[in-house]
Amino acid sequence: MRTRTPLAASCLAAAIAVVSAGFLTPAQAAGDVKGSWVTPNLVPEPSQGGECKPLIPQARATKAFVIPGPGTFTMSLNNKLDWSADIRAGDDVLAKADGGLPQQAESVAYKFTKKTKIVMGACNLGGEPSVTVSYVFKPKKR
Repeated sequence: MRTRTPLAASCLAAAIAVVSAGFLTPAQAAGDVKGSWVTPNLVPEPSQGGECKPLIPQARATKAFVIPGPGTFTMSLNNKLDWSADIRAGDDVLAKADGGLPQQAESVAYKFTKKTKIVMGACNLGGEPSVTVSYVFKPKKR
């Protein structure tokens, strides 16, 4: 009967897709990883000198993320007033931003070569109490 031919072709196509996907890393198979988070209301601390290293912990919000492999990670704040942003791995600051003007939105990017645990940081230097932090990881194309 001909009803089996389309079913067999569908099963074969699905099997090929599964086998092909096995040769890709999870990041490549999934494509870009996008997300966002909202900082809690933070206490402004303008004495930080433009960097995200406050003297009081209530001026900094963080979120952990695992970079799945080689690729570029970009993080942006939707701030309208004075904030700073950074990407850290352990104690190392990999990238940081504090716009030239207090009203300039912050954005940082960093290219990774391997799986890495990072922390995204957002600091209130004298801006609105809370902002949205958006991020995207783009896997390296092979």
